[in-house]
Formats: sequence, C-alpha cells, structure tokens
Amino acid sequence: LDTGTLKDQNVIVTGGANGIGAGIVTAFAEAGAYVSILDINEEMGTALANRLSEIGHHVQFTRADMASFTSQTTAFRSAIAFSPNKTIDIVVANAGVPGNGILPWLDNGSPSADPEPPSTVALDVNLTGIFYTAHLAVHYFRQTVSAGSSASSKQLILVSSLAAYIEIPNTLDYTASKFGVRGIWRSLRNSVSILGHYKPPLRTNLIAPTFIRTAMTTQIESSVLGSGGKLGEVEDVVAGVLRVATDEGISGRALAVAKGEDRAGDRNFDLGDDFEGGGGGVEVPRRMRD
Repeated sequence: LDTGTLKDQNVIVTGGANGIGAGIVTAFAEAGAYVSILDINEEMGTALANRLSEIGHHVQFTRADMASFTSQTTAFRSAIAFSPNKTIDIVVANAGVPGNGILPWLDNGSPSADPEPPSTVALDVNLTGIFYTAHLAVHYFRQTVSAGSSASSKQLILVSSLAAYIEIPNTLDYTASKFGVRGIWRSLRNSVSILGHYKPPLRTNLIAPTFIRTAMTTQIESSVLGSGGKLGEVEDVVAGVLRVATDEGISGRALAVAKGEDRAGDRNFDLGDDFEGGGGGVEVPRRMRD
C-alpha cells in the first residue's frame, strides 16, 4: 500500500474515539492526513486526539451525536476549518453501537401488560446516523472542491458488518441497521459523477467486518470462541480501510474483513456484492467453509 497518497488529505472518522474507529484514526494520522474524530465520547476522543497530536500528527476531536443531523453538520464544518485546504477528502462512516436483541425485550415486563416500545438506539446511530453522514459527505464534497480540480477522487467509506450478509438470530435492530448501511452503499456506489461536471469522482466502498475484538464484543467473545468462531483484530479492519482508501481503482466494492493469519488483513476478500457475484450470496458461504 502506498499510504503516501493520504498525506495532507482531510479525513473524517465517525465513531473514532475507540475500538475500530480509533485504529482507523491512528492509521490515517500516521500516514500524514489531517484527521477529525467525530464521536459522542468526549473523554476518549479528546484523549486520543491529544495523544496523537503530542507526537506530531494532525488530529482533532469534535463531539458529535450521530443521531443528530445538526450535531453532525456542526462537526463537519469544524473538520473543514481544520484542513489547511478547507476541504474534505475522505469520510469514514464508522460509528456504531451494539443492538439490544429481541429476547430481552420479550422477557421484560408482565405477560398481562402491554409491552414497552423497543429501543431504537441501534437504528438511530447505526443507520440514521450513517444516513446523515452520507448526505453531509456528498454535500461538503461538492461544496469544497472546484470544477476542473486535478484532485483525486473524494471517498465515502461505509463500515457495515458481515451481519448484513449472514443472518444473526434475534438481533433485529443491529442486523436491520447493517443491512441498511449496505443499502445506502448500493444506492450510492454508481453515483460517481454526483459531485458535478468536471469535478473529481466519488468513490464509495463498503467494509463488512466479522466479529472484531473490541470493548463492544467483550460480552460475546466467549460464546463466539466456544462455538468455533474467530474474532478478528482492529488491525484487520484498518488494513481493509487503507486498501480501499489508497487504491483509486477500487470503487463500488464490498470488502469482507476476516481474522488475519500471517499478517493483518491477509484474509480479507471482495464479497462479490454485484450481479456477477450473486449479490454477495456466493462468496461468503464459500469462504466460511474455508
């Protein structure tokens, strides 16, 4: 990978305060990009930004509620101001929370009483939040680049999950949200000229990780390992993000992130989420058997 292409580019990473997002932030910062962390976790986001800034990288934290369009808009404008060129080049829509599942909801309350409404937090953050992020990315890409610019493509990298390709029982909110992110990507991936005539193309790619070892998966780690499954590492996801970010030839592709063997990301693969690949319906089962 030639990460030198990322130097001085202005990058937004939503959900960048910890876990996968923090790994992505660190990788872009180390490549010389200007990185804005958008996250609701002010303590962790500020600590990461300070730690990276202290060693010479260009990183800022802006508190943002992903479920609020107004909050995200303010954060995007802060990111533009942070860039020496007053532009945005790459947006990584990564913010996400775990789902609540339907079984705890079914088991909660009296059988004779009407049920309480289920939580929509996972849908609000994982789907509505990324829906807002996608709109703001395209809007500010268009607003901050000039016609005739020789700049490379503008990029929207959407982080979904293999849960958008493999059904996970009883996780209605989480699974629906990740399928929804996949839908946003499939609708937008062919809109390469959406930024306008004589402006750089829009590249939109999807990252679909397996279970990744983070604070979010702590409670399910033992059950995953006990059933013979594997947890990938944050570095496997970072490798996938850098792969699509640095290669102008990759556009409109969905990349599955699997646990690496000899090095981070060495088992990542193209999902074939297109007509020829059966809409991602062929490659996943074959790889699972491997």
